[in-house]
Amino acid sequence: MNAILPFIVSGIATGAIYGLAASGLVLTYKTSGIFNFAHGAVAAAAAYLFYFLTQDVGLPWGAALVLSVFVLGPVLGWLFEILGRQLAPQPIALKVVGTIGVVLVVQGVARALFGVDPLHLPQYLPNGDKTFRLADVVITYGQVTVTAIALLAVIGLYVLFRFSRIGVAMRAVVDDSDLVGLHGTNARAVRRAAWIIGVTFAALSGVLIAPLVGIDAVVLTYLAVQAFGAAAVGAFSNIPITFAAGLGLGIVADVSKKYVLEVPWLSGLPASLPFIILFIVLLVMPKRKLARPIAATKRPPLQWRGPWSLKMIGGVVVVAVLALLPVLDAGSISYFTVGIAQGILLLSLGLLVRTSGQISLAHGAFAGLGAVAFSQLVTDAGMPWPAAVVLGALIVVPVGALIAIPAIRLSTLFLAVATFGFGLLVEQLVYPLGIAFTTLAEGRLMPRPEGFDSDLQFYYVALLVLIVVGLVMLLIHSTRLGRVLQAMSDSPTAVGVMGLNTDMTRVIVFCISAFFAAVAGIVYGVSVNFAVGGDPFFSSFNSLVFLALLALAPFASPWYALFGVIPLVLQAYVQNQDTVYWLNVVFGVFAVMVAVQGGTPAMPVRLQAWFERIFGRRHRAPASDAARPAKTPVATRAPAGDGSGIRVDGLTVRFGGVQAVSDVGFVAPMGRVTGLIGPNGAGKTTTFNAVSGLNRNIQGRIRLHGVDVTRSGAAARGRLGLGRTFQVPQLCETLSVAANVAMGREAGQAGGNPISQVVATRAERRTTRAAAIETMELCGIADLADVQAGALSTGQRRLVELARVLAGPFDMLLLDEPSSGLDHDETERFGEILRRIVAERGTGIVLVEHDMSLVMGICEHIYVLDFGKLLEQGSPAAIAASPTVRAAYLGSEEIVTTGDIAEVVS
Repeated sequence: MNAILPFIVSGIATGAIYGLAASGLVLTYKTSGIFNFAHGAVAAAAAYLFYFLTQDVGLPWGAALVLSVFVLGPVLGWLFEILGRQLAPQPIALKVVGTIGVVLVVQGVARALFGVDPLHLPQYLPNGDKTFRLADVVITYGQVTVTAIALLAVIGLYVLFRFSRIGVAMRAVVDDSDLVGLHGTNARAVRRAAWIIGVTFAALSGVLIAPLVGIDAVVLTYLAVQAFGAAAVGAFSNIPITFAAGLGLGIVADVSKKYVLEVPWLSGLPASLPFIILFIVLLVMPKRKLARPIAATKRPPLQWRGPWSLKMIGGVVVVAVLALLPVLDAGSISYFTVGIAQGILLLSLGLLVRTSGQISLAHGAFAGLGAVAFSQLVTDAGMPWPAAVVLGALIVVPVGALIAIPAIRLSTLFLAVATFGFGLLVEQLVYPLGIAFTTLAEGRLMPRPEGFDSDLQFYYVALLVLIVVGLVMLLIHSTRLGRVLQAMSDSPTAVGVMGLNTDMTRVIVFCISAFFAAVAGIVYGVSVNFAVGGDPFFSSFNSLVFLALLALAPFASPWYALFGVIPLVLQAYVQNQDTVYWLNVVFGVFAVMVAVQGGTPAMPVRLQAWFERIFGRRHRAPASDAARPAKTPVATRAPAGDGSGIRVDGLTVRFGGVQAVSDVGFVAPMGRVTGLIGPNGAGKTTTFNAVSGLNRNIQGRIRLHGVDVTRSGAAARGRLGLGRTFQVPQLCETLSVAANVAMGREAGQAGGNPISQVVATRAERRTTRAAAIETMELCGIADLADVQAGALSTGQRRLVELARVLAGPFDMLLLDEPSSGLDHDETERFGEILRRIVAERGTGIVLVEHDMSLVMGICEHIYVLDFGKLLEQGSPAAIAASPTVRAAYLGSEEIVTTGDIAEVVS
């Protein structure tokens, strides 16, 4: 025990700082919903300012501490509150990009002003270096002081949070800021106070840890990532557990140093432990503990998609310019080649982020592992160069599949946290190993292909690889996989209920992205002849830079690859040791600007019109009767099971202690419209979510065509014939109306088979196109076929969603308030469509609707819910005549049926 006591003592001091930083992070996240990736950058900024004030200006440490922590901290906290307010309505990916932009700014300014080498800060605390003995362990007063400061700060925060008026307001603002405002409390002021306290904690952490680890912009930025592990143990909400976890991480990391001294290949374990803990906790923690209230988000600007002729001409021009670069400036070929490698990495990352809506901050690790695998295959196994490139990249694919595991269960935010932690884990634990980048200073040899030894010759090899990767990306986007990825990015819930196994889709896209990231790492390593673990290209920090670059790029795939080349072209002509750092500052500033405005702005409409006029975009006209393909029956397959429709027995749904639905049962056969009505909050959408498989944490039994699907997922139920629409339309915003409607059938065709998710057969393409045309004509939206869904009105969105579910092979439909946003004539047309579908196809429909005229006009049987319980059931006439229903739902209104359409008369 005595042998490990010194490590425990040193670990307590470091762990206390981890806990302090993590507590501040949890506070800001709890009160604002913004996960601050720049938390460690604040620590770095405070440490650099403290160093400057004490070492360069000569201020006493006390005055420098006040300025660095208690002045800089509140100022930065105030600025972060403003930034957080601007980021709040943006998609999660842009929230991540916005805070990462701050990281790049701090890192760039610090490196440009203070240099690359870490700065040494002497212990400044009174008697900090003096020691005393306790149980034969030498302890410094500095360790005691640091631990005491951190402990007192967190205790003070806990007391403030639990027992003070503002603490109560902070807890309340997490749950419902609007309600806090109604009670006379300024929610913005509460959040500002939380940001000031949390950011000040980060600044204090940076100043306290600086004498222990030195001052380095990247290392101190990673302090927050180490704190992520402690925050994860505390479920990103519990401050005392978070601080205790920080202490534990510090102790375990330092104790492990004793045991790894005898095992050289574990030398990176102590530094990696926080990331290992982070990754494991995110994998095993229940999803409900990671869930945040879903806030309304702004739709990103619609990105214009140019005519194919323009794309082809643009591609030829770009390739020609890249081919001429070495001719124009032979002395800068090495910069241009590295730029091409960066372009390949951007293509890889863009497929994941831009196309599928996933975030990865581990692409630097993918690139590094690819370079290592290639070098081993070429130099050790003697494999031919092209084969080694392909096989070396394939070796990284299982790593991509491993990263897909958290992608399957985590939201975009925590996926970013997990992948960043994984990238740092690989960098700390794997890179130093002999089997990786070796223990040699020069790293691994990266030979060039035979006959292409010169820089000029290899430049054209790299350019060829870039062209091939770009063409592959174009091919992916033109196939089923591309459409499925875009649909999943915009509305994963919708494609899931239509039959797509989104878990498999995420695995596929991570594997493809990892493959091409590895190719980028190989091209880069070969261009510089050696691959070294400390190379910035393979670092986790570079992953942050690339995500910011991708956010800035205003073009679609593969054009954003140019933003990987441009920085290296600039470096070629501004050859200063600080150029790359000032570029990071520029990228960071613009990343923040793009994030707060909701994405890159769309091309001006006039310029779009000019391009379309010059390059001749052909707009699809509705097919005439003569030109229209022969009708393909839609949803006429033999139903699964016995074809009996939906039967629900004893359905009970609870959310915490609230019982939203209680012992509800109903039957909805095929060939009939069944109504499910009730006042707001009656539990109708909750019932739909349970029946469609979006919520399986239920009691009761659900059968579809006699098959028990109670434990089946939404995709499985979709493939059994269950389709649905949503109370808030779930469209794929970036796809055209035609592609959205076709997705109703294509999602189920893709299913869960990796091959069917990637490519469609000719017969499937023909069937899908015919189904889309037929249902667009049926719903009267054929003239909108080429319009992006994000540009539609609410009524048009309802019709597109209806057309999508009608285009699919669904014989039982759940329609959730489908006429909302439609005018009277459109509603009548809507009712006629539903009658026709039931009559011609034998489809069964369950309708949740507040338009009583529509309900009474088309439903044959109606169930009434109130407060989650079944209140009444029967024919429309019986429901209209029921005093119980009138009292609970209709008030003083009377329902009078006149022919096919009912009228509500007050």
